[in-house]
Amino acid sequence: MSTRSWHTRLIVALCCAAMLAGATTLATGVAPAAAGTPQAKPHDVPLAGTFAYRAFDLPDGKLIHGAIHAVVRIPGGTAVFYSMGGAGADSGAAMPRIGLASQFRPLDAWAVGIVDAKDMTYYMPMVAKSGECLCSSVSEISVTHAKPNVGWAVLPPLPKGLTHVTVSIGFRAQITNVPVTTELPKPIVDSRAVTLDRGWPKLPSSNTIASADAALSTRELTSNIADPEATVSTSEKKVSVALNSDVLFAVDQSVLTPRARQTLKDTAAKINKNATGVVSIVGYTDDTGTTAHNQTLSEARAQSVLSALQPLVTNTGVTLKVSGLGEQNPVADNGTDVGRQLNRRVTVTMSTEGN
Repeated sequence: MSTRSWHTRLIVALCCAAMLAGATTLATGVAPAAAGTPQAKPHDVPLAGTFAYRAFDLPDGKLIHGAIHAVVRIPGGTAVFYSMGGAGADSGAAMPRIGLASQFRPLDAWAVGIVDAKDMTYYMPMVAKSGECLCSSVSEISVTHAKPNVGWAVLPPLPKGLTHVTVSIGFRAQITNVPVTTELPKPIVDSRAVTLDRGWPKLPSSNTIASADAALSTRELTSNIADPEATVSTSEKKVSVALNSDVLFAVDQSVLTPRARQTLKDTAAKINKNATGVVSIVGYTDDTGTTAHNQTLSEARAQSVLSALQPLVTNTGVTLKVSGLGEQNPVADNGTDVGRQLNRRVTVTMSTEGN
C-alpha cells in the first residue's frame, strides 16, 4: 500500500471516529462513555506528514505505516508526537534495535530524530538522569492494534527562529518540512499507552526533562565534498580538509611535489576566510612498513605542510599546530589499494565558530 493511500485511510478513519462521537468536523473523538458518564469532546488531529517502511523482521512484505503529528517547543526540550499501526506484527518490529554502545535501553522507541539542515545538527531523544529515555517504549507503540498508537519523544531544545524541520523515524523514514509549533495537541491523557482516537500521552515532568543532558543527544552533521586532491568535511563548527598524500608527496617521501602548491593555496584560503583559534595539521599513513617508520613519515609530512602553509596564511587569529599519528585512525580498509590511498593523508582541521 502506498503512503498516500494509507494517508487517505487515516483521514477516513479519523473522520468516521469523529462522526461516531458526534463530531461535525474532521476530528477524532474519545470512545463513547458509559451511560451517565460525561462525554469528552472530540479533538482535532494535527497531521504534518505520513510515512511507511518495512522492518527487517516483518513477514510477507508487510509495512509499518505512521504519521508525524506535531513537533512542539516545550520547556527544556522539543516534543515529537507520532502514531504507528497497520502492520499486524509484534511491537518489536516498529523500531530498530539499539547497538551495544547506545545510551538507550532495549525497549526504548529511540529512533525518533530531528534534522536541522540549516545549522547542520541532529537531535535524538534525551535520557533523564535516572537513565529513563524520554520517549515511548516499543510496547506502547505496538503496531498490532487496529487503531494507530501514539508515540512521543522529548528531544533537546531547537534553535530560536527554526520554523520547519525534517523528522527521521524508525527504519530510515524521513518526513520533511514539518512545522515547529509552541502548542501541545489536546486533549492530554494521563497514560503512556494511548490510541490515536483517545488523545495524546502525558509527557514527563519538567524536573525529569531538566535532569537530561541535552548535549548527549545532539550531534553535528557533516557534509563531505571529495575530489582527487582533497576531501572537505564541513559541519556547523568546523571544517576539515583531508589532503591526499599521493598528490602532496612522492612515494615514501616528505618533500612536497610541485602539484601540491595549488592544493595548499586553496587550503590556506579556507583558513584565511573561516578559521579561528588553533588550526590542527595532522599526518597519517597506511599500515605498509613498520609502525615506527610510519610514525616518523607522518610527522615529517605534516611538518612539510605546515612550512608551506605558514607564508600563505594571513589570518592573524589562528595558530598552526602540527603532529603525526602514523597508521592510527584509518578511514578506510588497509587491505585494498583504494583504502590505503585514503589513509595516506594530511588533515587540516579548523574551528569556524564565530565566523
